[in-house]
Amino acid sequence: MKEVIIGVDVKRRQKISAIIAIIIQLLSLITPFIMSKIVDNYIPERNTKMIIIGIIIFILVPLLSICLQTIYNYYTIKFIRQKGNELTLEVMRKLIYQSQSFYDKENSLEILSYVGQESLDYFQFYISDIGSYYVNLVIAIVIFALLIYINPYLAFLQLLYIPASRLPLKKIGNAVGDKISTVMSKNAKIHQLMGDIFKGIETIKIYCLEEKKLKEIDKQNKDINSIWGYVSALDTLSGIWISGFTNVLFTGITFGLGALLVLSNKLSIGQLIASISYCTLLYNCIGNIFIVDIQSMKNDSQYEKLFSYLEMDIENQEGEIINDVKEIEFRNVNFSYQKDKEILKDLNLKINKGEWIGIVGSSGIGKSTILDLILKLYKAESGIISINNTEISNISNLSLRNNICKVSQDIFLFPGTILDNLKLVNENACQKDIEEALSFACLDTYVLNLKEGINSDIGEAGKKMSGGEKQRLAIAQAILSDRKILLLDEVTSELDDETQEKLAINFKRLADNGYTIIATSHREQFLGYADKVYELNNGYLKQI
Repeated sequence: MKEVIIGVDVKRRQKISAIIAIIIQLLSLITPFIMSKIVDNYIPERNTKMIIIGIIIFILVPLLSICLQTIYNYYTIKFIRQKGNELTLEVMRKLIYQSQSFYDKENSLEILSYVGQESLDYFQFYISDIGSYYVNLVIAIVIFALLIYINPYLAFLQLLYIPASRLPLKKIGNAVGDKISTVMSKNAKIHQLMGDIFKGIETIKIYCLEEKKLKEIDKQNKDINSIWGYVSALDTLSGIWISGFTNVLFTGITFGLGALLVLSNKLSIGQLIASISYCTLLYNCIGNIFIVDIQSMKNDSQYEKLFSYLEMDIENQEGEIINDVKEIEFRNVNFSYQKDKEILKDLNLKINKGEWIGIVGSSGIGKSTILDLILKLYKAESGIISINNTEISNISNLSLRNNICKVSQDIFLFPGTILDNLKLVNENACQKDIEEALSFACLDTYVLNLKEGINSDIGEAGKKMSGGEKQRLAIAQAILSDRKILLLDEVTSELDDETQEKLAINFKRLADNGYTIIATSHREQFLGYADKVYELNNGYLKQI
């Protein structure tokens, strides 16, 4: 999956990063060499000119390094932000095109917490840190070669540095990765808990649950804080182990051995100074390599869930295109949400174009499921659902849903105005179309009485509207969408008898003009205009 995320452009940027890092690292190798020359040659020779040139080089090297790094960082950060946005969008695309059954198993806000992760750090790590990983490896080899040239004894002493620092850091990295994975999971649960609180704020107030819910959040946060404390301690320990212990230990041992070599005339003082400087650079290179290893473990744990979403298959968008639905047929269809509870049993139903079909039955019996199966929100376990004698599985999802509109009993409206929500389903709708849709849904008088009219804000999820007003706005959306098949799921449950009667007459007029309507309802008055009414009971459907 990483190969999919890390495209050619990212790898190209990584190579540029590596080249710049090599230049900067090589520049840093000049300083110890100049220092050695000054101590061993220019000071004894009292060569002031060369010493001044050396000082100028000491100044120019870090300035050049800073300029290179600053310019590179400017362009890299812009690139990384772009790639981070692209990754977030791709994850959202994968999730949006999942089947409805996926969302039945997942908590929406937990998903959101993973999607909302800043993936910028991941790209920064891959471009800069992974690139520098190989650069540090190359530079470490170059430094080791220089140390062999200066004195083989000092060089081979440094080989002991690798196991002394590597083994403890590997154990620390594994422990940090496990803890971060736990933190990500707990963070997702906290986001879900907070979201549920705000969505259910009315219930919380009614039952005085404010403090109870706050205590739940506090407990979760304390658990996370404890884990982060542990992670921080391990990170600190890894840093101290390298810079505060291993580096100091080997610098001291190297200096001591070098001093003995100076006394035995096998090393000059200038070479000793250069060796200590090169060893410091070597330790930094090796330390950076190990730190990248640890960070890689942390990233794998932190982004594991996010990347798993990218591996998911999406709903199949391929298939036949339909433009005019003349017939919908169920043949021996069976369906269940749970293996031990069958919702539909050998269901047979045929709906012709221009028919209004009503379905009645007790709550939870499976009426809405029939509508969802037509929309391919769920897949039948057995049997055949066909449209125009073509199995529904062979029809493009987008083509299918461009012909069908469902108005659910659980209305969801987006924040914004009434007009925003109407334009959402048909951005090209003209004023006349909108007025006709509002009139059809018996919502025109309500809109006219609002101070801002159709531009009135409805609040989050339409909370500024009553249940009946939201139902009628959803009906207006369906009419404005201009889909010729309407699936109505208890759309009049919160309407008065008079409004229900008006809507029933309006829907009957649509059916007479070639619209196909399939409606579920508990109210006989609304289905009184239906051509056929079926009762669903214990999974079986029969006409009444």
